[in-house]
Amino acid sequence: MDPNFVQTLHNLLLQTTSNDTALLKAATTQLNQDFYKVPACISALASILASSPEISVRQLAAVELRKRVSQNSGALWALLPQNEREEIKVKLPELILAEPNNLVRHSSARVIAAIAAIEVPQGTWNQLLPFLQQTCTSSQVSHREVGAFILFTVLESIVEGFQSHLPGLFELFRGLLNDPESIEVRITTARSLGVIAQYIDSDDKTELKAFQALVPAMIMVIGQSVESGNENGARQLFDVLETLLILEVPILGKHIPELIQFLLQCGGNRAFDSELRVLALNALNWTVQYKKSKVQSFNLAGAILAGLMPITTEEEPEDVDDDAPSRSALRIIDGLSTNLPPTQVFPALRELIAQYFSSSDPTHRRGAVLALGVCVEGCSEFMTPLMPQVWPLVEAGLQDSDAGVRKATCIAVSCLCEWLEEACASKHDVLVPAIMNLINDPATQRSACTALDALLEILHDTIDQYLQLIMERLAGLLETAPIAVKSVVAGAIGSAAHASKERFMPYFQPSMNALAHFLTLTGEGEETELRGITMDAIGTFSEAVGKEVFRPYFPDMMKHAFQGCEMGSARLRECSFLFFGVMARVFGEEFAPYLPQVVAPLLASCKQSEQGEEQLEISVADAATAFSSGSSPSNAIALSDDNDANIDIEDIDLDKALDVNSAIAVEKEIAADTIGTLFAATQIHFLPFVESCTLELIALLPHYYEGIRKSATDSLLEIVRTFYDLGDHEAWIPGANANPPLNNQLTELIKHAITPLLEMYETEDNK
Repeated sequence: MDPNFVQTLHNLLLQTTSNDTALLKAATTQLNQDFYKVPACISALASILASSPEISVRQLAAVELRKRVSQNSGALWALLPQNEREEIKVKLPELILAEPNNLVRHSSARVIAAIAAIEVPQGTWNQLLPFLQQTCTSSQVSHREVGAFILFTVLESIVEGFQSHLPGLFELFRGLLNDPESIEVRITTARSLGVIAQYIDSDDKTELKAFQALVPAMIMVIGQSVESGNENGARQLFDVLETLLILEVPILGKHIPELIQFLLQCGGNRAFDSELRVLALNALNWTVQYKKSKVQSFNLAGAILAGLMPITTEEEPEDVDDDAPSRSALRIIDGLSTNLPPTQVFPALRELIAQYFSSSDPTHRRGAVLALGVCVEGCSEFMTPLMPQVWPLVEAGLQDSDAGVRKATCIAVSCLCEWLEEACASKHDVLVPAIMNLINDPATQRSACTALDALLEILHDTIDQYLQLIMERLAGLLETAPIAVKSVVAGAIGSAAHASKERFMPYFQPSMNALAHFLTLTGEGEETELRGITMDAIGTFSEAVGKEVFRPYFPDMMKHAFQGCEMGSARLRECSFLFFGVMARVFGEEFAPYLPQVVAPLLASCKQSEQGEEQLEISVADAATAFSSGSSPSNAIALSDDNDANIDIEDIDLDKALDVNSAIAVEKEIAADTIGTLFAATQIHFLPFVESCTLELIALLPHYYEGIRKSATDSLLEIVRTFYDLGDHEAWIPGANANPPLNNQLTELIKHAITPLLEMYETEDNK
């Protein structure tokens, strides 16, 4: 090996740790052009990894060594002389054990995994497994930690190469799961089992039985990580648990009762960190979803509900986006009600609700009514004949002495209105006055307006006797309430317009005057929400009063909608798209002049990525700094196979790193849905846009988000239907032999749409 080559490479790696952008760029360019394309860089990087006094340089050497070994399916590694490959395979494991820095050890372990992915399938590294077994059973805890991690990284790459050794590995894992000194060994071993689980065949009873025997020890390790406050380890282990839950192989089957009891204990223990409790409760939610047949056959719903109800009494954070044990518990109650037969859920829950609502502790009463609200979706039919027993609790909750209970009851009323429309509408004489009273109280204003909004949606003709009172009260709130409450009030006014239709006419102009200035808001957060809801409400007004009355406002409202598209907010774009659809329905072909200006942002929305504007960018220098400052094996690195210097770090929250934006996904769902609405409303005027829109909708059919798939499907079918209606065609006659010809353009359109639609249907879970 050329010493000058090695020294120059070392100096360039050191230069990439500089904060000087010009030096960093120059070094990176030279590395990519002169070093990383030749096989000799692999041996040189291995030498630097073994000898450099700089931790950051050793770390970068390991990063780049792994990438060079893996790139192009190991092509560069294969070009390295055989004797040099063998030397690296012999020395690298020894080097890792001698490496003093934990992060360098772990990134070096991933180099071994990369080499193993190439060599083990070819049978050219038979010494690796004996080395790992020896290291994992070493008397030195640091060696066991390294050995367990190397084994985990290797298994991530090539489980198939070790399947014949599984009996021995299971025996090894049995000991490692009970390592007396290191929680890291125990955690990493459980992660290795999570990898192996994905390769176990249901028909292989021996392997399955061996794995099942280790499940209690795995659960114990999860408990140890939660109890010790090891959040990173707990997250990794709950990920393993989710893997075991979603697999069709019955690894957890007979352990479900014990698992549920354990998760309830973890989730309910207030001495544990709140975030770790949420992780345990989320795992319980997965268990209810993925193993509902086991939960049902063991009749566990009652025990789960009894364990969850104390958690529902805990305080909720103000921010709706913040998670907390109480919210997780309510989410599980919702999951139980929707996944299990209501006969197993509601009778037990009703007893608990009655017990908790009779408590003198207001937090218990609050938990009771919240549990009632979340169970309605799944138990609505079962509850219908039992509502006479439920209403006294609701009425008492709306008049409770504690504001928290009154707010929670408003939330429950909103849920009841959504799923038990007739039952709630029949109680209007009780519900409307009670909710109107709560609207006067600042402590319950927002929740009461939300409940009123839901109630207005179902009142229909009954609204006449309340409309004047409601509109007067809501108009007053638009002047005095905090901005967050104004958003709910604007939504409630929209619902009043929807419910009263032409009877809303006397309130139309005053409402427009009161709401119009909200469309000029440009702030983020609450101002964005108020502007968006106002846009939605005004769209509802137009449908209530009709196009002739609304026409004077039409041009200005369209301007506000276009401005909303340009403000950089997914929420405002979503509201603008909905508004475009409403205007197209109300004005029909009169909407056509706006089509060029409307279709462009719709297509742009459909094309955009769900990743946020700020991509994950980590410079080599930043990475080196991060690596050299770490101290825990759970901070180990995972590297990409591309030639860029970008890397992943294991303890990065991948959802945050990738910034998968659910708001953008919802926006795309609305955009896709609006396309079909526009064609149906504007008819022949939309024809110039049919091809581009059809192609974009087809591209959305395999999207991971169910709402987007559904909207794309609906709009595609609407396009075909409208295209058919616009053309000359014979009347359709039912029967197998009747086959009236379609025009060529329609035939071509159907041909383009039908195959991807059928492919989507074939793989669709929610048919």
